[in-house]
Amino acid sequence: MSDAQYQAIIEILDFEIHRKDMIILGAILKSQSGPTSYVDFETIRAQLEIDEGGRKGKDSLVYRSLSWLEKAGFIKVDRSEHKHGYNSDVGLIHRVFRKAMKEAAQEIKSEIRDLDSEIEVLTKMNSEDLGEEMISLAAGKHKIEKPVFAVGCEDVFQLIDDKVYSYLEKGDIVRFSLEWLNRSDMITPVRVEGIGYLLENGIIFQGLEHNRIDKEQQDLLKKFTLFFREQGYQPGFRIYERKDATYQFVGRGDEGIVLIVSESPISATWIPRSSNPELVDNAIETFDADYDAGIDIAEERSN
Repeated sequence: MSDAQYQAIIEILDFEIHRKDMIILGAILKSQSGPTSYVDFETIRAQLEIDEGGRKGKDSLVYRSLSWLEKAGFIKVDRSEHKHGYNSDVGLIHRVFRKAMKEAAQEIKSEIRDLDSEIEVLTKMNSEDLGEEMISLAAGKHKIEKPVFAVGCEDVFQLIDDKVYSYLEKGDIVRFSLEWLNRSDMITPVRVEGIGYLLENGIIFQGLEHNRIDKEQQDLLKKFTLFFREQGYQPGFRIYERKDATYQFVGRGDEGIVLIVSESPISATWIPRSSNPELVDNAIETFDADYDAGIDIAEERSN
């Protein structure tokens, strides 16, 4: 390894050789007669005078450096006599550098992860959307959110993740119509775990079904509901029978809904309230009325 590489590493570790602490460490090493010997304060001061061309510096500054060197692990201090003794050796210095290199590597890895996240955000960012947002901010206007459409089970769930779950805060309500979940493979362990994480962070789930899915699927939904209740959370799952069809959606408070528009193939659209307040409000009002009149899943199955 070249001198330049060594110097770069020393600078990364913040142990620059010309730093006062390092000069005092050098004075201790030069003053020792051997690796196990200790030197007193006056001996260190005398060596500093040689090393610094007649300047020894203030005692208080030297003591401060000695204290730092001991705390960092570069030196040992013998306090058994009136005059303290100071010692350093290759083993001590090796341990300090090994620890410092490990911590520096972890810090650099953390910075790289942060940079990777920022790069990912930038690569996914649509420059046109960013431009519109900047214009809106500069003009003092709020950007009008646009509807988004998805087809296929995975894309629909991704839409729910992006438009509902990603924006939730503690105390927010998620209204979840359940009858479009008509296949057992729609309820995967990963999705259940995701709901558990949201419940843990104070999100309120209200599930509603109109007694239209088969008993097996209903029992599966009940199983997960009771599982979360046993963990101390209170997800809602109510059944309200009605003859006419109604909205199937997953809603983020009163800010918007992912509306299920077809079950074969499964497709949905995100409708922010700003784009269609009448539809969103009507869907939420209908849901709330049915939910309030519904029977809890535990009571329904016990009858």
